[in-house]
Amino acid sequence: MTAPLRVGFAGCGEVSAEKHMPALQEVPGVAIAAAADVDPARLASVERRFGVPRRYADVAELLADGGLDAVALCLPPELQIDAAIAALDAGLHVWIDPPTGLSLAECDRLRERAARADRQVMVGFHMRWHRLVRQTQEIVRSGRLGTVQTLRGIWSSPRQADRLKGWRRYSAQGGGALGEAAIDHFDLWRYLLNSEIETLSAFAIADRWEDASAVVAGRMTNGVLVSAVLSERANHDVELEICGDAGRLRVSLIRFEGLELYPAGTMASDPRQRLARLVHFAAELPRALPRIHKSGDYRTSYRDQWRHFVDCVRNGAPMQSTLDDARPALRAMLAGMESARTGRTVAVRT
Repeated sequence: MTAPLRVGFAGCGEVSAEKHMPALQEVPGVAIAAAADVDPARLASVERRFGVPRRYADVAELLADGGLDAVALCLPPELQIDAAIAALDAGLHVWIDPPTGLSLAECDRLRERAARADRQVMVGFHMRWHRLVRQTQEIVRSGRLGTVQTLRGIWSSPRQADRLKGWRRYSAQGGGALGEAAIDHFDLWRYLLNSEIETLSAFAIADRWEDASAVVAGRMTNGVLVSAVLSERANHDVELEICGDAGRLRVSLIRFEGLELYPAGTMASDPRQRLARLVHFAAELPRALPRIHKSGDYRTSYRDQWRHFVDCVRNGAPMQSTLDDARPALRAMLAGMESARTGRTVAVRT
């Protein structure tokens, strides 16, 4: 029997403890072998919940642990690059949460080091593994929407000011709606449209932290107009809407039956369309029931990206979310922040 892939977590905050670690419990052939965090209470929590056998207060000690095959980096963005390079130097495979650093120069430094390594580096754009995102990509590429003209996104989550710590309050440190929230949308624009982001304009509102809500709009190099409304104050929601000259696709990524396709000339209020949605709901419900208590497809996307990571490490499968994807997403994030700060449209440079 093949020994499990031993993963150590650098950073045991909300994204690790509530999303990645639970997801890994559903992935065969992998074990959470160690964890590091500066907060003793968080370390104690993951030991209690997930049985993590070795715990460290320092990332360097984690990386020096001789019992690891890979490391998952869920650190503040300013710490990610040095930790990733140190992990590669230690001979470990790397999974890294975006954004990958706070500048293109930092990202390129990691890309250059990774190019010389014989280890895999995966960037955690987990939404690429969402079941409905995969279906959306298939519909767009099939031509059923005709020539795509617009893509609109929504992301919202009710974050509490008293629980929002450190870097997440400041845009320059990668926080706020234009930082960690927007970067997945920037990646989805590229993933779904098979094109690069050309220009961006952004507006943001400061609340009890910077960029608590934001609107961003732009143009892709293939001419598609893109936009997103992002809020760290509203209820949980993640949506996409793609319009072409032959139809409109609306996707709610937190609803199991959330994919709705309307051919040109039809309306959502049409009785036939409403009946079709009811039939679709009934057809999807049996498959969705086992997943509902685990937050459905949204949470499952974390599991499936980890399955992909294990497959790449174990079997040499082609990596589908790489540092070459991280750079343009980071570039767009920085352009959006610059636009919100200056009030000007910003070219998203290569």
